[in-house]
Amino acid sequence: MTTETTQKEGLGKALGRIASGVFLVTFTNGGKKDGMLSTFVMQAGFKPPVVVVAVNNKRPLLDVLRPGDTFAINVLSKANMDAYKNFAKPYQEGMDRYEGVKLRDGTEHPILANCISYMKCKVISYAETGDHQLLISEAIDGEQLNDEEPLIHLRKNGFGY
Repeated sequence: MTTETTQKEGLGKALGRIASGVFLVTFTNGGKKDGMLSTFVMQAGFKPPVVVVAVNNKRPLLDVLRPGDTFAINVLSKANMDAYKNFAKPYQEGMDRYEGVKLRDGTEHPILANCISYMKCKVISYAETGDHQLLISEAIDGEQLNDEEPLIHLRKNGFGY
């Protein structure tokens, strides 16, 4: 093995140990519910409350959400494995990722009825970061719904999902 390969393997394992939560980022596109799983979500400011989501450059969300648009972030627990499994599957045309998932009524964007908490966010801007874009947003509303423990995600290798 070359030194570069050894360094990359070591770095990959080190990056993989960065713990992250598991989130469902939801939005409405032309009246249709949509969303994506994410482990790249973090709070990045207090005044205003800024939340950042790293979005792979291949995700359709980047073509939908523009500055001023809103979306929601659902914080997941083990009680949300139904939604997790639906969104972890590769998308197929006509698939309803919300099938069998109980949602709260009367919300602009899909909110899981039994998620730990949710935040409604407004897009401020994007920043390029290689193979991902940072979606920088302001949290404008939200609520904690229960006291479950959040799902935590660790990767075996920090160079892939």
